[in-house]
Amino acid sequence: MTVPASLTRLSQTPRRFPGALLLSGPSEAALDAAARMLAASLLCPGDDPDRRCESCRRAGAGLHPDLFRAEPEGVQIRVDRVREALAFGAGRPYEAERRVIVVPRAEMLGVEAANALLKSLEEPGARLHWILTTTRPESLLPTIRSRCAAVALPRPSSAEREGLWRERGFSAEQAADLAVLAAGEDEAAPDPAALSTLRLEIAAALEAGLCDGSLPALLLLAELAAGREEAAPRLTAELLADAALAASGAGDLVRHRALSGKLARIARSVKGEALRSAALRAADPPADSRRGNRRLHFEGLLIDLYLRGR
Repeated sequence: MTVPASLTRLSQTPRRFPGALLLSGPSEAALDAAARMLAASLLCPGDDPDRRCESCRRAGAGLHPDLFRAEPEGVQIRVDRVREALAFGAGRPYEAERRVIVVPRAEMLGVEAANALLKSLEEPGARLHWILTTTRPESLLPTIRSRCAAVALPRPSSAEREGLWRERGFSAEQAADLAVLAAGEDEAAPDPAALSTLRLEIAAALEAGLCDGSLPALLLLAELAAGREEAAPRLTAELLADAALAASGAGDLVRHRALSGKLARIARSVKGEALRSAALRAADPPADSRRGNRRLHFEGLLIDLYLRGR
């Protein structure tokens, strides 16, 4: 995954670089690499596009004295860590002309920590830049998002994703499956067969519920989406979105082409608008991830979809 050229050019002219930048994308590893590259560019004392000078190497390794990383601790980024970052940002640079604070996985900011950031994000000053990264920008407080310039990193092409999985030791066939089934190339090595089986189970439940009128199949799917299978909610949302594409006549754009037949049947049974609405709701489960809350969330959207298809 590459950083947009326009953003790279801006980092080489720091006076024009946003005081607060929100980087989003599907891969935490790619986001972290992009944040390190941008930080190195902002702190570089000269013009080193290859980022090989001593300053750039130290920034890339997280060792530059004018770079601070507010990392998550446990399940969140704590307010004490944010206060350390604010104190760092208020100081004078040691070597560079400015300071940079990186907040990786910003969706893990606690409410108190996020609120503590607001004033500095809005008015960081001429010598401070914030770089926040997240794979889930919708999970950040609106007040955080509104104070940042937002940039989404481009998703790698299907061929690039396949290549990354092959580099990790998967066969060509497995890599082709994972390019479609896996959430991102930096996740723990998944089992392609297990993901394929899970996808088929979700598609069969949607087909039984929406085409054959089996409400119990949809209730079982809600239980599955709320359970321990981390990929289940994502695959449910993707299959609903694919069915919506099929319903709109854009079947050639579906992600899960191996299930085109089931998706087409679902698309004939339910209106595309209802499928699109359900896909959006499935992609945005409640922030409180307790099983009961998630099950009720998926039950609600699937029952609504069932009723709109009757």
